[in-house]
Amino acid sequence: MKLYSLLAFLSLSLLATITGCKKAEDDMQAPVITISDEFADVENFNVGEEVRVAVNVKSAIGIKRLAYYFISKTANGTSSGTPVYIDKTDFPMELNEEIVFTVQADMVELVIISFDKAHNNSEIHIAPKNVRNIPQLAFKDGIRYRETVFENKRLTIEGTITSEFDMTEITWQTIVNGVTSDEQAIAVTDPKDMPFAVSVVVPKHMSGIIIKAKNTYNGTAVDTFKIGNVADDDVSITLEGGNTNIPIAYVGVDNTLSGNISSGSEVSTLTYAIKTNGVYGAEIPMTIGDPKDEFPFSIAFAATQGIEAVRITGENEGNKTRVAEYAVAKVYNKLVHFTDIRLTSEIGPGKNNWFAAYQAPHVFDITNAAANQLMVDFALAKYSATSFRIMPAAIFDAGAAYRTAMAPYMVGFTKAPYTLVTVNRRSITPEVFNSLAWDGELTEFLNTKIIAPTSAGGEGYNIAATNRRFNGDLKVGEGFIIGWGQWSPIENKAFALVFVKEYALVNGEATATLEIKVPAEDNRTKYNPVSIFDYQP
Repeated sequence: MKLYSLLAFLSLSLLATITGCKKAEDDMQAPVITISDEFADVENFNVGEEVRVAVNVKSAIGIKRLAYYFISKTANGTSSGTPVYIDKTDFPMELNEEIVFTVQADMVELVIISFDKAHNNSEIHIAPKNVRNIPQLAFKDGIRYRETVFENKRLTIEGTITSEFDMTEITWQTIVNGVTSDEQAIAVTDPKDMPFAVSVVVPKHMSGIIIKAKNTYNGTAVDTFKIGNVADDDVSITLEGGNTNIPIAYVGVDNTLSGNISSGSEVSTLTYAIKTNGVYGAEIPMTIGDPKDEFPFSIAFAATQGIEAVRITGENEGNKTRVAEYAVAKVYNKLVHFTDIRLTSEIGPGKNNWFAAYQAPHVFDITNAAANQLMVDFALAKYSATSFRIMPAAIFDAGAAYRTAMAPYMVGFTKAPYTLVTVNRRSITPEVFNSLAWDGELTEFLNTKIIAPTSAGGEGYNIAATNRRFNGDLKVGEGFIIGWGQWSPIENKAFALVFVKEYALVNGEATATLEIKVPAEDNRTKYNPVSIFDYQP
């Protein structure tokens, strides 16, 4: 829509320019635009400032259009914004309009243009020499809203203010019944960077506290700490950072949940319980702070697979009870980490060719691979005299060359599991591999750096829908992806990373030391029903 408007505007401008040339030859004058002298040479605007520009346009043959648009700074230079049109079908010979806008940090200039009935046009530009930043206001912990406060209790709001230019005035106001109080001063202790605190006794119907900071150029920042309701007596439970859920629960380790309790009367009991697989466990007592009507809390809870929520229940001396349930948005499990998986393409007793993520001892040679044929994920195999590849058993089905290459490694096999095996992926660096400890982190990495399109920072490689089954270019310091899922149609569901620590060719055979991180869930067994090939030598 913006592009269409701009093209239309430019087209009309071009038409007007062409027509304007013709009219100039006939001594016809374009519209005359007049604005206040204060905008003829603008020294400064402040970010956030409201500017009003009175515009007068006159034309001897009638005004067809008044329009304006902004030119703004971008990373690549400047760009023109969407024009605003004021069209007149009665073609007045004089037009008075007021353009009102709020100054943005990236503003370069305001362009005002007018066309007459014959498409003659003229324009003027308002271009400030400087656009000055206003102070920056931040409430403590980024929290600028509180659902419940209590009447006649003291509420303290804290934060910090920083400013490029010296601050000259800081004030606060309350909003009660929709009415804003007179401004109260906060002493400026540091004109560039200072904390602030406002403490008020809460009246009924208070809905907010306004903080204002003004710099030496009258650039003013305004922000409001908002209040949901003022209660006579109740218990209020809020999480740190204003969270309304638990973003991630890490299985097998202690997780911390912190927040604040406030109450119209002293808190008498406070407990929490954990919901797992649809059922809440026992209520666990929490420490009641001092003072008992307002205090922070912090609990450490052990997450298990199936955790769904944490519930906190508080009761006060006024017999008011509050139950707050915080759902767990994501559950992360620790990746299983194999630090040194040593494989060889050489065949024989004690020569481990196969790796199995979910079957101990995880490496197998020709003497025990067949007994574990449903659990093996891939082998380091000799494809030709000069080619050594990581391949799953199911690759035998890819053609005669693969069947021949895999046959010595599949003695005694009657089934062949499918495993996705990709080539080396440039995004799998040593730093990335070492940083991934949880399955959720792995999933996020795959989504953002492998599957995502290149325009979004990924590789544009859809590992969920590819049936690749070998890596024939093993290099130390590089890594690839393996996966489990359905073979036909291809629908890979779970993934792991393989990193090459050592690789060598000795006497016509390959040896490799691999570092591997896989999800804890047994994805081999889970997806075997839809990924097993029958095999006959």
